[in-house]
Amino acid sequence: MRTLAIEFNDAGIAVADAQSVLAVEPGYAVVEGNKIITGRDAVAKARLHPRRASNRFWNAMSLEPGSAGSEISQSAAELAFAQIDSLWKRFGSGADDAVLVVPGHIRGEALGLGLGLANECGIEVRAIVATAVAASVRPYPGHQLLYVDAGLYRVSATLIEQGSEAIVSSEQNVITTGLASLTEGFARRIAELFVRATRFDPLHRAETEQMLYDRLPGWLERLREQERIEITLPQHGEEQKITLERDALRAVAAGFNRALVQLIAYYRQPGQSVVIQLSSHLASLPGVAAELARLDDAQIERLPPGHAARSVLLRPELIEGHKGEVKLLKRLGWRAAPAEATSDKPRSPRASAALHEFPPTHVVYAGVVYPIGARGLLVGREPVDGRRTIVVTTQANGVSRAHCELVVRDGELKLVDLSRYGTFVNEKKVAGETTLQRADVIRVGSPGAELHVVSMEPAQ
Repeated sequence: MRTLAIEFNDAGIAVADAQSVLAVEPGYAVVEGNKIITGRDAVAKARLHPRRASNRFWNAMSLEPGSAGSEISQSAAELAFAQIDSLWKRFGSGADDAVLVVPGHIRGEALGLGLGLANECGIEVRAIVATAVAASVRPYPGHQLLYVDAGLYRVSATLIEQGSEAIVSSEQNVITTGLASLTEGFARRIAELFVRATRFDPLHRAETEQMLYDRLPGWLERLREQERIEITLPQHGEEQKITLERDALRAVAAGFNRALVQLIAYYRQPGQSVVIQLSSHLASLPGVAAELARLDDAQIERLPPGHAARSVLLRPELIEGHKGEVKLLKRLGWRAAPAEATSDKPRSPRASAALHEFPPTHVVYAGVVYPIGARGLLVGREPVDGRRTIVVTTQANGVSRAHCELVVRDGELKLVDLSRYGTFVNEKKVAGETTLQRADVIRVGSPGAELHVVSMEPAQ
């Protein structure tokens, strides 16, 4: 019996069987008359015909005419059907049934609609499985386990309960950002660099704009391994060349990365390490893994493309099919032996010696260096009578009047949490009190104000 798995994620619809990932294609569609083009073919035309292109139909998932986009008469469901139907015709030959793998935000009516579309394509659906448990192959005893993923219009983190099975405990989504806006930010930044260096604006003409977007994934892949690369785009038969540095795009992604880190911090339990299963949609972005690597007691597991679809079929006997009764499974048995996670990388002897030689004595907020001093230092939303206080001036929610206190005790710099909503050090929630090290980052509030712990080298 041959079973396929189809993972619904507009950043990459994946199809897999028990042996391999067969395809991963973006959730894009372009309407040409009565014909609907989907996947990579649609991406290759999206900038040339923007009014006839859509990448929102998986996010909208509606039968309402025009729900796929204001310039498109078809509904979101029609475009989604066209993509599922195309994938099934290409890869479904000889398959007896399929497992649908869906993110947590697809529920209720949208979930039923997705199932109905699959049935319309002639797919016998065995079960619907939550993406987070499909991707969670093995347990990590003694550690928290998170699955972190992104679509074109949202980022999500799912906490996995680890018992005899992987179980979705809870899920949080950020719907104000996603890979679509991040990609557009990268493209605009690169266009600005071309204008500055060559006076050539690739966004001025649809053809060069399309070429920029076509080449962008390859540039991002190279920037994962290199600090800077040379990139080219054609203009009037000549290749215009610039140097693209990773830092130039890192600045564009700062807000996205911050949202991602805070989403993870939401689930962190004081005193417990965490394993972060990072989907390929995020792991492929330059700088994301490095941003997450600064989290305390965290291990990053980069997952390959199509991982959830492939992994759900590692032990297909765990998914029982009931003809005519399809259930959403938010729990699934483990498909591999338990693994031990490793915490943060230990400090090198040289780094440890440096920390001992120059212990932390100051914090930096908004470009100002504040000494802790013998009387300590408060951080909060307003001054406290008789106490030195750093007043958080940013528009950050969840900042208490006296949010936390920095004190020197027994020769060490301590942070004492006084807040209602919590204080985070390196995006790990403080349980009452913690010892600070140089280069630690303190966050108060959400999206938050940051204070950086520093040492002052004695004057020679």
